[in-house]
Amino acid sequence: MQKPEEAYSIRVIPDVKIVNKGILHTENKIEGEEYRSYIFLNFERITNKGYEASPTIRDDTLYYVNTKRNSLVMQKEFGQPEELFKLGKISKYTFHDKGILVIGEDKTDKKSPFVASKLKYRFDSRGLLRSRLSLYLFSHGELRKVVSGDFDVTDVATNGKRIIISATKEGDDYGLGDLYEVDVETGELKRITKGEGTVVAVAMNEKGEVAYLGHREGKTPWSTAKVILPELGITYQCGKTCGNHVLSDLFDGVKDRLIFEGDVIVSPGQEGGEAHLYLLSDGKSQKMTDGKIVVRSFDYKEGKLVYTYSTPEKPVVLYYEGQTYDPNPDVKGLSPQRVEVNGIEGWAIISGENNPTILFIHGGPHTAYGYAYFIEFQYFARNGYNVIYSNPRGSQGYGEEFAKACVGDWGGKDMNDLLLFVEEVKRKYNLKGKIGVTGGSYGGFMTNWLVTQTNVFSAAISERGISNLVSMCGTSDIGFWFNAVESGVTDPWTEESQMKLMRMSPIYYVKNVKTPTMLIHGEEDYRCPIEQSEQFFIALKMNGVDTILVRYQQDSHEHARRGKPKNMRDRLERKLEWFDKYLKK
Repeated sequence: MQKPEEAYSIRVIPDVKIVNKGILHTENKIEGEEYRSYIFLNFERITNKGYEASPTIRDDTLYYVNTKRNSLVMQKEFGQPEELFKLGKISKYTFHDKGILVIGEDKTDKKSPFVASKLKYRFDSRGLLRSRLSLYLFSHGELRKVVSGDFDVTDVATNGKRIIISATKEGDDYGLGDLYEVDVETGELKRITKGEGTVVAVAMNEKGEVAYLGHREGKTPWSTAKVILPELGITYQCGKTCGNHVLSDLFDGVKDRLIFEGDVIVSPGQEGGEAHLYLLSDGKSQKMTDGKIVVRSFDYKEGKLVYTYSTPEKPVVLYYEGQTYDPNPDVKGLSPQRVEVNGIEGWAIISGENNPTILFIHGGPHTAYGYAYFIEFQYFARNGYNVIYSNPRGSQGYGEEFAKACVGDWGGKDMNDLLLFVEEVKRKYNLKGKIGVTGGSYGGFMTNWLVTQTNVFSAAISERGISNLVSMCGTSDIGFWFNAVESGVTDPWTEESQMKLMRMSPIYYVKNVKTPTMLIHGEEDYRCPIEQSEQFFIALKMNGVDTILVRYQQDSHEHARRGKPKNMRDRLERKLEWFDKYLKK
């Protein structure tokens, strides 16, 4: 047996960096009701407050972000920490010949009235967009705003002279991004990218050449991401897609990035359930890492590479120059077995053929499960369950055609893939116990959908799920466009489109449900708003289905990955109680 406190007792490493003194990394852990972060130099801890993140060393001076005060701190060797400035939020900083470039937000009054005037007026985990991510320059003791507006500056790269940003200036409502060259004196912008697409990360080499991770395919969440050098007309692909879409519930908050040094670019890339690093140069893409792993963070400098990776057995391992460092030496997860059914990749952690089984369904839908540590998988396996999970059509990492296969068909081929996977796992491992199902976001949609379409499952738990694709178009931060393109409609407000969206919605078939269903939702979820679970809960209740709705205050769509620690522990306990009630008794 494992308790939720044990499950969340691990340490994670969100950041690694090569500096002139060796290796910097940060370690995050949960202490009581807080996430705490500490900085390590060459594997020795050098900060103690627990609010230090995003470190670097420049000219023998340590810089880092104080996450409690939202300030940038400078600490000279053998000196005391000195706070340089504060903001409402600091997302990134980097060094320019004229000072420190910073992406951040102003602090705002969250209690004053708010007036919405555009489609994108709130965003999950950020709330109402009272302030936007801007580019600042800190120079000679003063912080000056360089680029700002009713859009977000999402990344910045510089060689000390030239400055390139990515921003949502042209397509903010729809999450589209472009590259711009910035005049640091005037804030004037010169657009570099053409067409419409996304920009995930930006990098620049010493010569001022620019590369970005993303695509130019417009509003297409399923599109394969590439590394693009827009001014040189060069494009690279890493595995099946550049970037890492393999899910984990580790609370490290890692995001994709690029390194561009000399004529070499280092990028993450995914193939199936693995995520690796790729060296891009001379028109070629060369894999730098191997094995059944998911690389989560990395740095590259002067031919040296440091990275962290996750496996089903290990939350995180840091690798540098042939050496490994494990911040969780006593943690050893149960190993899954790979199962392939009709070309669909999946995995099974089998704790016993007589034990009940839980099917987990990932969100996205264009993400994937794979070889990353999953706190929740290990928790249920340690508590007497078989844990099974797969990547049905729609998942990323198997090519664009595969990822697009669920578009306009949510609950069609993807559902069939999942049901066939369940049948094959039952047969292969001679499983005799009852079967439950759970998932979050799109996985919550699919959980809701499955209980309206089949009675295969003896219990279900839908998290941050979707029940009504029509109402979500008007309540989600992205639903007005995301639901439309994913459902294969242009305008979600025509009668024909609304009927298609309704027929793709679990609520339309709620009269069919017999399965006991728990619904879990964060009160501040703006991606799949809590009204989605409220509708399904009331409908199930009125139709005599055993159901409860668990609402977590102050939690967003990230409630299972970065929620309030007490809520995350409570969530695991409640899920176990629900499945124990219907699958074990």
